[in-house]
Amino acid sequence: MNPPAAAPPDGLALWLERTIGLFGFYELVLTALFLLLAFTAPQLGRRGFERIEHYFGGLARHPVRQIIAVGLLAVLARAAVLPWLGAPVALNYDENSIVLQAQTFMQGRLANPTHPFWEHFETFYVNQVPAYASMYFPGRGAPLFAGLLLADNAWVGVWLSVVLMCMAATWMLQAWVSLPMAFLGGVLVVLRLAVFSRWINSYYGGAFAAFGAMLVFGALGRILKAPRWRDGFLMGLGTTILMLSRPYEGVLLCVPVAVAVLLRWRKPVWQAGRRAIVKVALPAVLLVGAGGGLMLAYNAATTGHILKSAYSLQRETYAIAPAFLTSPPVVSKHQGPAYFRAYYEIEATTYYYRESAAKLVRSVVAKVMHTWNFYIGTTFTAAFLAGLWVARREGLLIGTLAFFFLGYCLETWNFPQYTAPIYPVLLVLTMRGFEWLRGRGAAGLFLTRAMPLAAVLLLALPVSSLVAGWPSLSNASIQAACCTIDYDDVRPALLKQLSASPGPDLVLIKDGPQNPTNYELVYNDADIDQAQVVWAHRLGPEKDQRLQAYFSGRRVWEFEWLPKPPDADQGYRFTPISPGGDSRAP
Repeated sequence: MNPPAAAPPDGLALWLERTIGLFGFYELVLTALFLLLAFTAPQLGRRGFERIEHYFGGLARHPVRQIIAVGLLAVLARAAVLPWLGAPVALNYDENSIVLQAQTFMQGRLANPTHPFWEHFETFYVNQVPAYASMYFPGRGAPLFAGLLLADNAWVGVWLSVVLMCMAATWMLQAWVSLPMAFLGGVLVVLRLAVFSRWINSYYGGAFAAFGAMLVFGALGRILKAPRWRDGFLMGLGTTILMLSRPYEGVLLCVPVAVAVLLRWRKPVWQAGRRAIVKVALPAVLLVGAGGGLMLAYNAATTGHILKSAYSLQRETYAIAPAFLTSPPVVSKHQGPAYFRAYYEIEATTYYYRESAAKLVRSVVAKVMHTWNFYIGTTFTAAFLAGLWVARREGLLIGTLAFFFLGYCLETWNFPQYTAPIYPVLLVLTMRGFEWLRGRGAAGLFLTRAMPLAAVLLLALPVSSLVAGWPSLSNASIQAACCTIDYDDVRPALLKQLSASPGPDLVLIKDGPQNPTNYELVYNDADIDQAQVVWAHRLGPEKDQRLQAYFSGRRVWEFEWLPKPPDADQGYRFTPISPGGDSRAP
């Protein structure tokens, strides 16, 4: 993926980009316009809307066709921008760590053996001892592994997980709202998250966990009506996906779900047939048990202890802040190059919010607002608020939402993939709001038609940005639904230079005060020795000499960051050490 060549925006556009983002401003303006029209000209476009509803009305009677149609839309919508956008490049620490996990699975193992020169390869969010492995739970790399397996491309797995999430969202909604609203909800998920969101344009994940959550909540809606084996199986599958990808947040969803099932079991309609609980529990327990066994095996492979996760080991080795605000600071070895310490100090900033009541309150508000901004935004706020009003006396929906956010507020950090398990509840409330508004006169009916139109029109900005080459696709907030697309100039440029002539390479990274704290080059394949390019830290003449002797036969290069000039990108020097290189100093 090549970065745009055009100059960055200036003036008002630059101010907007640094605050709410151009997309956020555009969304706000569209929402205000349609709200104004709802109360001043609610009959506007009535015939056009009626034609569209009539054209798609046939899908309201065919649940399976709805699911297939939404899946096809998710595929075609992202495929339409592939010529301009392409597949994203793994850029951030999390992404590279998850890619490593998928590559490890492709090697037929859960973890890689520690390399004899592992100290040269230390990097963020990756463990080196007792095994070379990602710190993340195994479900995070599962979609990428599927992509490598099916198409030799990890991002294809990301795309597949987003498509499955959209289809599962439609299926889930069919158990909670009317069929027309279920289909509309699936389409809205595609428009908001399947084209330009962080979930489709990075390797962070989120969609796979949301897919699991959709299975759990969709199965719950059906189980409360008529327990069946199939629904027990799907609930168990969804629970297993959550356990292997986002275990803590998955518990925050599954506990209220389990309570709802148990309360339902106590009612006379279920007591008449005790086999009902077996239909649900048996397949669910078997799947969750298998998933738990896989988790224990992964722990053993990555840490040597079945009850110790790779995540815990990584924090003990490098970090300062724990995962929860209620936990004490981590006393770690602070291993790795000196600039690692600077990064983990920045990472710990939100952890120390707990020392100030005002900052802690702002942190809680930020978590709520960022969740709203990513999944709902101003576009669907009217429907979501209406859904909250409709469900105000429903203990299940409101109780699940409250329980989840009480638990989420205990976490140190705040990212969209963390809240993926609560997405089905937010979606059900939003579509319940759509149903309620349609019966609230001309203004309500207009809003239910205008909000989907706004979702379509919102895509015009990023699409035009791609076609015209504007560099406005990076949003001011990663918690926005659009358009978190990052461009990496450095590593792709180095790889292009190295691939210009055949032969394996060894790149030595010179650590120093100029190293950025938000970017890292030392990320390697699962099988380091067989990689075409090996990236390593310089650790001194003696250790570097032994490393070069181990990788004899490779061209050797040195990379060094240069001081950043005022109002310019940070440069670097890329110098050949062994014959065959071409010195560059951009």
